[in-house]
Amino acid sequence: MLKTKLSTVAFSVAVMATALVTTSAMAEQKADTKFVDDSSYALGVFMGKNVEQMLASQKKLLTYNQEKILAGFEDTLKNKSKLNEEDLKMQLEDLGQYLAEKEEAMTLKAGKEFRDSYAKKAGVKQTKSGLLYKIEQLGKGNSPKLADTVKVHYEGTLTNGTVFDSSYQRGEPIEFQLSELIPAWKEAIPMLKKGGKMELVVPPELGYGDHQAGSIPANSTLMFKIELLDFKSTEAKTK
Repeated sequence: MLKTKLSTVAFSVAVMATALVTTSAMAEQKADTKFVDDSSYALGVFMGKNVEQMLASQKKLLTYNQEKILAGFEDTLKNKSKLNEEDLKMQLEDLGQYLAEKEEAMTLKAGKEFRDSYAKKAGVKQTKSGLLYKIEQLGKGNSPKLADTVKVHYEGTLTNGTVFDSSYQRGEPIEFQLSELIPAWKEAIPMLKKGGKMELVVPPELGYGDHQAGSIPANSTLMFKIELLDFKSTEAKTK
């Protein structure tokens, strides 16, 4: 009888142990499923945010059909894309060209409007090349020549006010050989003397033209604040 009781207890313990293991395994499986689901959703949100940022950045150039974007995404995940690799490449190349041309046209238009407005300000003069400038302080002494090395503080901005470069922000001036600078600087800086300050508004052809330069879009009108701190003449360097 004792043997029977022990056998019964052992059987009960075995059943309980099996139940605990099974429950633990089921809990782990549920936890894994929840983790996968949550992670999958988080990945979708992350990718969605990236697409949202891209759409926002191109909003002025093109308003996309979001339903088609979702359809393309879903079809690709289901391996049912309506575009083969060659078609996809061609479509994206066409899109890139369209966006570039649209941005160029908008940049040129914004630049002309900015220059026209700036030209009406008091003290602003315009050279034959189209350079707009305003001398705030002439400086003293001699003026640099094209072969000279100039030491300047400057800040460059786009027509929307975005600063694309600034020696003031870096906390130290910079030295350039004047002949190696953009046409606008070659023309403008020799107007100053040591200690002189000026403001420039530069049409694309006197800046970086139809080439993108870093964060500067192609065909951009640029604005510069320039302070000529010093310059070294070619004659002085060769002595």
